Amino acid sequence: MSEIYSPKYVQDLLGIDSSTLRKYATLLEGHGYPIHRNTKGHRGYFDKDVSTLRQLIEFSKQDGVPLEQAAISVMTIVSEKDSTETAAEPVPLETTNEPDIKQDCNHEELLGRIEHLEQVNLDLLVHLKEKAVREASQEEKLNQILNYIKRTEQIIVERGKIEEETRMQIAAASQKKWWKWWK
Repeated sequence: MSEIYSPKYVQDLLGIDSSTLRKYATLLEGHGYPIHRNTKGHRGYFDKDVSTLRQLIEFSKQDGVPLEQAAISVMTIVSEKDSTETAAEPVPLETTNEPDIKQDCNHEELLGRIEHLEQVNLDLLVHLKEKAVREASQEEKLNQILNYIKRTEQIIVERGKIEEETRMQIAAASQKKWWKWWK
């Protein structure tokens, strides 16, 4: 059995901090990648896990590749490796019978579903990007409205001060002078 590495060792090895390692591990686990956990639920990493995390980091560093898409790509590579490794194992020869054919059809159906889900994921990513653009545009419009309101409030305050000064000047001008009290 190979050695299990602690999260701290893997962090140092990959040059990432603990929250990033947790985020990557959770993302991979969410896509079905099994990461070893001890009885207390703490993660432990094997060599293959470290290699998978390295691949995830490399894919996510590419321009325009969101972390979610990088995880999907890594999981595709991992599943291909697993299928290659299991195919490399010697399989006893058997005669072909009906259940095997059904199983092959089932694999084709599953591959079709996986391709469909990948397309749905890509469509969702496009939709999310469009939504982010719309939200940014709405936020910009909201900021413009808030700035307009602030300017309007400042103008109202200034207008109030000017009106008050004008009233005081009119009141001062309309007061009778003490020497003109008889008029």
